[in-house]
Amino acid sequence: MGFLQMPKKNCIRSIKKSYPNFSSAQLAQRMGLSSSTFNRIENREIRKPTFAYALKIVREACGEEKVQTFIKNHYPEMYKDFETTYPGNADAEFVPVEAESFFQDANTYEIMVMATTTNGLTRKNVGAEFGNRGLQTLDKLIEKGVLKEEHGKFTLGTKVNAGQETVKKLLQNLINTSYDLSLFGTHKNWLSLQYESVNSDVVIPKIRNVYINANKEIREILNAPENAGNDVVWAGLVMDSLLKKDKQNTDGIIQ
Repeated sequence: MGFLQMPKKNCIRSIKKSYPNFSSAQLAQRMGLSSSTFNRIENREIRKPTFAYALKIVREACGEEKVQTFIKNHYPEMYKDFETTYPGNADAEFVPVEAESFFQDANTYEIMVMATTTNGLTRKNVGAEFGNRGLQTLDKLIEKGVLKEEHGKFTLGTKVNAGQETVKKLLQNLINTSYDLSLFGTHKNWLSLQYESVNSDVVIPKIRNVYINANKEIREILNAPENAGNDVVWAGLVMDSLLKKDKQNTDGIIQ
């Protein structure tokens, strides 16, 4: 079942009904799509959008329903991509669309990360780590309804998934401001980069499998009850090819 068969057009209609005062351009901006892409998806002119673009539409159309369940029930082909893209995280809800920008923002991402850990976040933590600036930011997030107080802690209420744009920006923020160059070689952190001219069709699947297995192991270490503590440790895995054989145009179509 392709993403742009008739049932998928109803996703756009559902989104428009949810935001009756929004123009198509405003809805496109909300989802991070160009107006032309949004219109072409609505009119079923794009035959093969990227998974990331398809996911934007489905997330917005789902409302409170679990995105994973929605995709599995209605878009089985897309769900195969979903399982591959988010291995080991099938039960986590997606971050509300309104909250994603705060994970990307260099001024708020640290508080959002702390708020979505097992420990959650307290006003005392924020004051100690970030001072008055942090407390003002926390109050802003509470006022906007992004964070909620539960038993004296501020949290989103659950562990969460996020779109790839948010994951990419969050990892960039963490590397830029949280990775301590002075600690390399002291067994306190790790940074490595490798590249070579290779056959990407052969090499990328092999490296990807290594990363998927490593991601599973890292998740198990972080979630093990005996490893619980008050620090927040982050680890990121990323790889891609420098030269693209399959190029994506501005409408999110794989050529």
